[in-house]
Amino acid sequence: MSELEKGFNVEQAARTLHPCWSAYKIFDKRSPTVYVNVFSGEATTQFPSATQMTRGGILADAMGLGKTVMTIALILSNPSRRPYNDRDMDIETWEGSGRRLNRANSVVTGGTLIVCPMALLGQWKDELAAHSKSGSISVFVHYGGEKSNNPAEISKHDVVLTTYGVLSSAYKSKEISIFYTITWLRVVLDEAHIIKDCKSKGAQSTFALNSHSRWCLTATPLQNKLEDLYSLLCFLRVQPWCDWSWWHKLIEIPYENGDERGLRLVKAILRPLMLRRTKESKDKQGNPILVLPPAHVQVVECKQSKEERDFYEALFWKSKMRFDKFVAEERVNHNYASILELLLRLRQCCNHPFLVMSRGEGNQKYADLNTLAKRFLEGSETQSSAPARAYVEEVVEGIKKGEFSECPICLESASDDPVFTPCAHRMCRECLLESWKTPTSGECPICRRPLKKEDLIAFPSESPFKVDLNENWKESSKIRELIYCLEKIKWLGTGEKSIVFSQWTSFLDLLEICFRRRGIEFLRFDGQLSQKSREKVLKEFSESSYKKVMLMSLKAGGVGLNLTAASNVFLLDPWWNPAVEEQAIMRIHRIGQKRQVQVRRFIVKDTVEDRMQQLQANKQRMIAGALTDEEIRTARIEELKMLFR
Repeated sequence: MSELEKGFNVEQAARTLHPCWSAYKIFDKRSPTVYVNVFSGEATTQFPSATQMTRGGILADAMGLGKTVMTIALILSNPSRRPYNDRDMDIETWEGSGRRLNRANSVVTGGTLIVCPMALLGQWKDELAAHSKSGSISVFVHYGGEKSNNPAEISKHDVVLTTYGVLSSAYKSKEISIFYTITWLRVVLDEAHIIKDCKSKGAQSTFALNSHSRWCLTATPLQNKLEDLYSLLCFLRVQPWCDWSWWHKLIEIPYENGDERGLRLVKAILRPLMLRRTKESKDKQGNPILVLPPAHVQVVECKQSKEERDFYEALFWKSKMRFDKFVAEERVNHNYASILELLLRLRQCCNHPFLVMSRGEGNQKYADLNTLAKRFLEGSETQSSAPARAYVEEVVEGIKKGEFSECPICLESASDDPVFTPCAHRMCRECLLESWKTPTSGECPICRRPLKKEDLIAFPSESPFKVDLNENWKESSKIRELIYCLEKIKWLGTGEKSIVFSQWTSFLDLLEICFRRRGIEFLRFDGQLSQKSREKVLKEFSESSYKKVMLMSLKAGGVGLNLTAASNVFLLDPWWNPAVEEQAIMRIHRIGQKRQVQVRRFIVKDTVEDRMQQLQANKQRMIAGALTDEEIRTARIEELKMLFR
């Protein structure tokens, strides 16, 4: 990594062959060397030099292999906070989206800027303290009440930690932020796949930073499509591939047309930039680079009670009738969100029938849709940001018809604890709160209107089911199986800790009721916790000798955290994307784990969950980008038909 940070100076670059070109010797020794661009077909006798090479790269080690520790070692290897060659501090200006951030504004030199998700701020701070001598480096957390607007003050610190949300807000500000008045020695993006959308403000805010070297830390540089990688190359300023015209002509178009030269070129670009190791990687002597206790994955098949089965069957056939109608009318793609909602209800029913019913509690202030519409239109005469009357009427009419929409953040059906913003946009409550830079306020992710937590409107429920959980509590088959496993672990007396993952916070609510009834001590970690509360929960779970179970939202806990205090993982519901589940497991099975890890995946036999398991191979191909857009659309329809079989 230190060598990559040095990069090429001008003289080295002039002597280095451009990666797109190959040299060929003619049989006649008197003839000059011919250079051929193997991708465009161009030929020349002039030496095509690599005039500009990035400093830094992509650290794409598999989850749990110590990307954080390696980055800290890199920081400590150059404590002077000066580049390896002072001449290299001359940095080009990034221009994007019609916005110019002038290099002349960067008059202050700083240390390392680390940008990460909010949940990982505390972990980075703790790891920096744990792996460095006391007083050897100074760390400043630029977040919440600890933010500073003085560039000279911030530049005194060796490491500055901040979040993508804070950086994005600073970029959108009309005034030049302190982030852009400092020329950083190094910028590190943790969980760098967050910037995969190169057109988003979050990605643009990272492109505009001035620094000597740049690093992307991500175990999944490619998530859904090849363009995800383009955004990382833009941040790294890899010439000429951060130029869309080059990328589109030589990579995107050939790849979409099935021309293997597109992928060959991607591999050629990444070869000098990316370091990728897995748990199976070996050193030069053939020994494993990492030896961890084994992880055992077990599928726990849960059998529904007769009452649960009857409820599920009734819900399934009702949902299948609606789906078959969409198929007959050839309107599957036009009703994709509604179909996802049908599937979501079936999946939730596998966890507990109560999740499909209204619990007869919570905020029903806007259960009357006319009152809801009036609330949306409040201030429309005086506020330009208020939604248009026609749009509000469309939203309310959609609720009456039972139509559903995708959450604009997670792209799942917004049905697990959904909320409306005052601007009439619907999304998952946890997703929205997770996207904010502070726990009490933020922006609407669609229209950027400023919001406060107390202004959010609970989704009105008109379900005929009313369930009093205290009077009618009953455990589902999954909950019974989970309790059996937890009590068995406790009975063994080994002191092992467990993490229970679910993608639905409403199911975590039900588990809380069950745990309290049975006297099981537990902690909870989800997207509604503030930064300080998250740090407190993680510390208590690591140190506590009696709270050995943590309920964790898959969205909040599946990325970046170090949870090696636990050795038992319970995945209570399957996720569409298998990489999300894998990330959750790797939070536990990673460097620092001393025990064998037992992973239990809960599946209800002969249900939509059972059939979801058969789709994992296709999902892996989609994630790897091995299918074209047309193939993905076709595959999705066939998958849906299979799920409603």
